[in-house]
Amino acid sequence: MGRGGAMLLAAALALPQSAAACLQLSADVWMCARGSAWEAAKWDPYGDGETLLLGDFVLNFDQNWPTAELRDAASTLEEQYVTYAAWVKDEGIDPKVLRVDRVTLPNTIALRYLQRDEWQGQPVLQANMLAEVGAHRIMLYLDAPGDMKIEMLDATSEEILSLLRDTCADDKSCAKISEDG
Repeated sequence: MGRGGAMLLAAALALPQSAAACLQLSADVWMCARGSAWEAAKWDPYGDGETLLLGDFVLNFDQNWPTAELRDAASTLEEQYVTYAAWVKDEGIDPKVLRVDRVTLPNTIALRYLQRDEWQGQPVLQANMLAEVGAHRIMLYLDAPGDMKIEMLDATSEEILSLLRDTCADDKSCAKISEDG
């Protein structure tokens, strides 16, 4: 195993984690949740380290989602999402898209699909987000009960996007460390 593979393995073994203000979602993306409701999110104890639970919300994320490997330096979020959406359709999944938008925040740019879908036969409201955090991309799936108002999902998904970072200053907070130490 090469150095890169060893680093990825070490990052994977570090997940899942206990609740902390700086949640490592992948080898390259953190969710700096200090002061937000997501600071209290719990890792799914039965999952693979890629699911956070908070109240009625289930947040899944993956830096290596299906078709992620097709990204090149010139591909836009929209172009990459078209490839992903075609794969989803080929898998027999056909969510009802309610709204598509592009969210631009200081640390993240995301293409966000708010949609209705099903999970294990139950209706869900979902924000499916392809986010660019620094030089890295990650796919996030925020599921909520099917009867939740879309405005609530909209606000919660934007909050999650606002918490994403491509670095974490320390293991506890993602707070910027002053140059003085």
